Amino acid sequence: MAKLSGLFDTFDNLDSLVAENIVRWLKPIPQTVQVENYLANKILYPQTLPVTKEDMQLDLAILREALRINGPKSRVGGGSGMLGDNPFLNITLRRIIIPQKFLQFTADLPSITWAFVDGLLLDRRKEDWFEDLWTVVVSDDTDQIVGSVLLPQFISNLSRLNLTFQGKDFEIRPGSLTVLPCPSERCEVAFKFNQGKFMGKTESVLELSGGNLGLMIDGRI
Repeated sequence: MAKLSGLFDTFDNLDSLVAENIVRWLKPIPQTVQVENYLANKILYPQTLPVTKEDMQLDLAILREALRINGPKSRVGGGSGMLGDNPFLNITLRRIIIPQKFLQFTADLPSITWAFVDGLLLDRRKEDWFEDLWTVVVSDDTDQIVGSVLLPQFISNLSRLNLTFQGKDFEIRPGSLTVLPCPSERCEVAFKFNQGKFMGKTESVLELSGGNLGLMIDGRI
């Protein structure tokens, strides 16, 4: 009988995850022992599907921590110059890589993409301004580009990023998480920054990758 493939059988070090670190991704905060028991079941039965909304949130929290400890290390300190061999983050091409099979076990595409951003990029030190922009790829037999993740650099809580996109104006504030639909392969975006920079500039027009995901803008400082 063929073995069922699951979300967490991709990771062989789930037993090194710490429940206290998983809890930080959850609101309301559950009891630590509840998370420990849930994680233990996932280690034993990684192919099981979440039954409730709470189970889904726990799965995504575990995924964030699993990605965080399995992400590529910074170049600072003499690491690899290419760093293109991580299965989830290609720093050379600035791509976030989501395995297609993950979408069978988790929530919608934006939810799992936020999990990848949190696990792989949130605590990562930017090494150059090119890392303000990442292309999101769903990987199977072939790679499908589904959108882009923008990481604008806000200076303070008073900073504002103004976007003009598909004939509409948007104001992005610090601390916000925004998804703009862009079903086309390419999207032209004009931006102007007040107290901040994106891609090393305060004002510019860019053509970004779109798709089923669209444009995700992470305004957290």
